[in-house]
Amino acid sequence: MVIFYAEILCALLYGIASALAAHGILRDRAASARLAQIVFLVAAGLHSVVIGMESVSTDGTLLSGPNIIMLASWVLAVVTSVGLVVTKRGLGFALAVGPVVALLIVVSQWLKILDPTAADNMAFYQWPLLVPHIVLVFIACACFAVSAAASGMLLYQRRLMARRSAKLFSLATPAFDTLTTIARWSALVGLIVFSGAMLIGFTHMVALSAAMAQSHCVGGIGYLWPRIALSLLVAAAWGAYAVLSFLAPCAVGTRARALLSIGGFATTIALIALSAG
Repeated sequence: MVIFYAEILCALLYGIASALAAHGILRDRAASARLAQIVFLVAAGLHSVVIGMESVSTDGTLLSGPNIIMLASWVLAVVTSVGLVVTKRGLGFALAVGPVVALLIVVSQWLKILDPTAADNMAFYQWPLLVPHIVLVFIACACFAVSAAASGMLLYQRRLMARRSAKLFSLATPAFDTLTTIARWSALVGLIVFSGAMLIGFTHMVALSAAMAQSHCVGGIGYLWPRIALSLLVAAAWGAYAVLSFLAPCAVGTRARALLSIGGFATTIALIALSAG
């Protein structure tokens, strides 16, 4: 029960941090911006404590069921916290990531309530490579989240440019060119890492299928096909974004690439939700 209340508190703190960040950026309030950073870092610290408590509890491996979503939310929070600490204009990422992290925490709790046994299985012991597979997926998801957040801020800055708003000169976000660089390189790194995770997963699928055929087991791996299809869709979306960003930047505009990045991240979240189901 302590873990449950701590997770709910984390979600509330992330929401508060996002609201304060929005007020600080849109209203140019330095006090709100500083408070948003503090609240987000406190939430990330409490989030880390929750992950540690869950890892030593009797709920089973973290790499299963609703715990996957919880761990994904923690990865996003850690990446954003690093951005807040090492950059002067990382508040925009906290604004975008805060609601996503809070939503993932709530979804994780909701799935645990619906099926308490889903958080405990023996998948890790049956397939030891599950650890690097899921860790790589989370690292890729974090990179995709950074790319999508940067793309969202690019769209916002473009909107201010179109309106010729004076707010453009007082935004607590990275410059336009910096956001473009962050978005495309984060996407490229995430795509490479995600490809490694897919390679591990596909290798396991082929080995499992061959073993089942050799032993004449009843059943199949049909339940994996939706994940495979969605994984290929994620790879295709980010592959197209990488090609358009690095090899053919003049083929489409900045707005189209930004929307593709955000759509790719939404597809990635859908893949994680499907895999945890």
